[in-house]
Amino acid sequence: MSRFVAAHATHPDWRMALALAAAQLDAQHAADPAERPLGLVYFTDAYAPHAAALNDELKRRWPDVTWAGCVGVGVAASGAEWEDGPAGVRMRLHSTGWASAARCRAL
Repeated sequence: MSRFVAAHATHPDWRMALALAAAQLDAQHAADPAERPLGLVYFTDAYAPHAAALNDELKRRWPDVTWAGCVGVGVAASGAEWEDGPAGVRMRLHSTGWASAARCRAL
């Protein structure tokens, strides 16, 4: 069992970026369907005006996940970095794997 699944995407429209990341998360979760009740989301300030809508969509897509996160001028994940543009990183963690979140950091 993997302690967490992670996804990242960039797109000018936050909805499309979320859909791209959701496809990645859902595919990983389907391959390893462990319970992952904590979700972390990091996104760039380009999406900040849409934070409430983004949070609502996360809750709608994954109602069994408690989401926490932050916004910054850049995000980094799995060898990808974005600054000064729209991007987001999402993770779902198993309750015993929260310390593994250090692999993904907000800049």
